[in-house]
Formats: sequence, structure tokens, C-alpha cells
Amino acid sequence: MRTLLKIKNNYSRLIFNVVVLVVLTSLSISCDSVVEVTDPDIVTPESLNSEAGIQTLRAGSLGDLAVAMSGSAAGHGATTGLIVMSGLMADEYSYSGTFPTRREADTRNLQDINGDINTIYGNLHRSRTGAETTIDLLANFGGNPEVESEMQSIVGYAYVMFAETFCGGVPFSKAPADGGELIYGEPLTTEQMFNAAVEWFDQAITNAGSNDKLANLGRLGKARSLLGLGQIDAAAGEVAAVPSDFVYNIEQSDNSRRQENGIYIMTTVRRQFSIADGKGGNGLMYRSAMDPRTPWDGGTEFGQDDITLYYNQLKFNSSSVPVALASGIEARLIEAEAAASADDAQTVENIHNELRAAMGLSELDLSGISGEDLLLAHFSERAFWLFSTGHRLGDLRRLVDVYDMMPSSVFPWGPYFKGGEYNPNLKFLVPQSESNNPNYVGCLD
Repeated sequence: MRTLLKIKNNYSRLIFNVVVLVVLTSLSISCDSVVEVTDPDIVTPESLNSEAGIQTLRAGSLGDLAVAMSGSAAGHGATTGLIVMSGLMADEYSYSGTFPTRREADTRNLQDINGDINTIYGNLHRSRTGAETTIDLLANFGGNPEVESEMQSIVGYAYVMFAETFCGGVPFSKAPADGGELIYGEPLTTEQMFNAAVEWFDQAITNAGSNDKLANLGRLGKARSLLGLGQIDAAAGEVAAVPSDFVYNIEQSDNSRRQENGIYIMTTVRRQFSIADGKGGNGLMYRSAMDPRTPWDGGTEFGQDDITLYYNQLKFNSSSVPVALASGIEARLIEAEAAASADDAQTVENIHNELRAAMGLSELDLSGISGEDLLLAHFSERAFWLFSTGHRLGDLRRLVDVYDMMPSSVFPWGPYFKGGEYNPNLKFLVPQSESNNPNYVGCLD
């Protein structure tokens, strides 16, 4: 894989580029000093093999996860993240820009050379390998269970995001911490990715010890993996102890363009991702519902394409607003899904109304609703709570893969509003850049 080859062949420069704490050496321009150039690559392999270096690697892994998930203001035309691109694949956003790679996601007519998907793919793998390297290097210093726990959860979430949004066939190569030869990964099926995530989260929960925040992060990640495996009751049991006010955020910052919240940049600043309303017939009415969980404004000017009326999301209303990776609200939603799958409408109603009351929302009445209708009512509520956090594409795929619903009944379908049709493909493709891996097979499904 091209990204991992960079880790192997030029590891220190990669870390320099990806860590959050980037320090550049100033160059003094004068007749006497113009040729006295200080090497800016100050994060060397030797400096990484230290306790301070481990914190640098940890920060780099978290930074790469933020860019992979939220995107950033850095890069030519900014960088898209998994959240907005998967929102296009699902029903959260409609594309109001001109980049063909993003329109591919909006219609689900993806190519394996899609540059945006390749960037997301690379950033997720960089976050994962940075976390794995942090864990490996900790062994040289007697270990640090809490740092290990957090990094194990980050690895687990990388597996989850690949399983939920990409097709089966993703390889997970490893760049040894000592700079040895790259170990090429074998392609994993979706089920194998979810199972691997469960193993990582089990380790994270064990190492968290009495640190409730890290334990809850691991529990939620494991539960999310179990949902993908169709083990709904087990998922609910895993999060029973997670309090409703828990949250673990992907942090964003105005400190640098790379750290800015890319959702805000791509929507409010660049007007390329417009909050949808009944997308493709099956999409939820995120605007018409006038729900405080999906705040928006706009509809009076065009998006970046100068054709599409633009509707701006307001959930992320600045470049420093964090994005929840895991939360206690999600824990309660997992419990509600278990009740819905058991056709227990009263429990589903009770859970949702308790959450709604905390936000001043009116009560739901689910009496007389059962079967698929109950599941869809729950998934609708879940979509509003978790809007634009990277859950919706995985949720729609679960309705198809676990609950056996027809894709044409839950995904945007039929005529596309800019011409053509929505494609029946439901997943990101393994990008062609992975063909550097001799084990590459593309998509298994």
C-alpha cells in the first residue's frame, strides 16, 4: 500500500508530517545565512523511541484519526473526511460542489481511483499504524496501560470504520516500530474486520483498569462492532454500565489548518455538502423536521456549484467544535436497538423519551408499532441523535445486512437530482493504491 510504504521507507518524515505537534525550524534569509539550512526533520526515529516520543506518536495517531473522520482545512480545496463522504453515500448530505470524486459518493457510483476515498483510506491506516507503533514502543519503557488502552481503542475504531463503510477486502499491513520490512496484510472480510475490532477493544477495556473514560470508550467500540456482527443483545449488555453523559471527543482546534473541523470547512465555509431532506425518496427529513438535533439555515443562495440551493448544517458551527467518537447517548441507542429487534415497543419508547426529555423534545408514541416499522422508527431517532458523526452509512448497511431489508427501501434510490440514477453500490471501494500490496484483491464482496 502506498501509504504504508511511506511509513516504511521514510518513517521519520511521515511522522513529522502527520503529528499534531509540528515544529518547523525558521530559516534566516540573509547573504551570510542563506546556505545555512537547518534540517527541519527534527522528529527523528531516535527521538521517537523515548517516553516523549511516544506522546508525539500518540498525538499523531489522534490527529490522523481526526483528519480521517472529520477532514480538515488543509490541502488543496481542503480535505474531506469519512463523515461527510459517508453522509453523501447515505442520506445526510447532498453534494452542492463540482468535484467529480465527491459527486461519485453522492450517487454511490464510485471508482477505485477516487482521490477523496483514497485519502480517507490512507489517513485511517496512518492513525491505526501510529497507534500500533505507540503500543509497540511502550514495551521498551515498562508499558503504560492507560495510553495502551486509548491506542488500542483507536486501532479498534479504525477496524470498525473500515468494516462499516468499505467493502470487504481491506488489508491491514504493519510497519514495525524498529523500521524493519513492511509486513503486508491479508484482505479481511467485513466479518473479520468486526471480529478484529472486538479483540482490540477487549484489550483496551482490560488495560483501562479503573479509568472509566477509557473503559467506556472501549465498551462502546466493542458494542458497535457487535452490532455489525448482528450480536445485538450482546452489544446492549456491553454498554449497560456506560452513563448517558459520557462522551469521548475527536478534538478539533484553530491552532492549525490541519486541526480545524473539516465538516465545518466543507459545509459552512465551502458550501459543498448541503444538509439533505428526503434524499432519494427514502432519506430522512433532516430539514423539514425542524429538529434541534439537526440545526440548519440557508436555502437562499447556491452552493459552490452555483446550481444547487445550499442548506447549511449548524451542528458544527465553528472550526474548533469537537466531534463525538463515542457517547452515552449512543449507549442508550444501542439498548433501544436491542429492544426494537426483540419487538419490545414499550422499552424502545421509554429509552427514546428519556433521551428526548433531556433535550426538551416532545414524547414519541410507538404504541401499535412492531416489526420493521419499529426498527425504522428507532433508526430514524438514532439518525437524528448521531447526525454527521460517521454512523449513518453503517446503520443503513446494518438494516440490509443484519435485518434483511431491501437496499431500495432504506437507501436513497431512483433518479438522482442532478441527472442519472443512484447506484446500487452501498460501500466505499478498496482503492487501487492498495495494489502495491501483493495480497491486494480489490473488493471481496
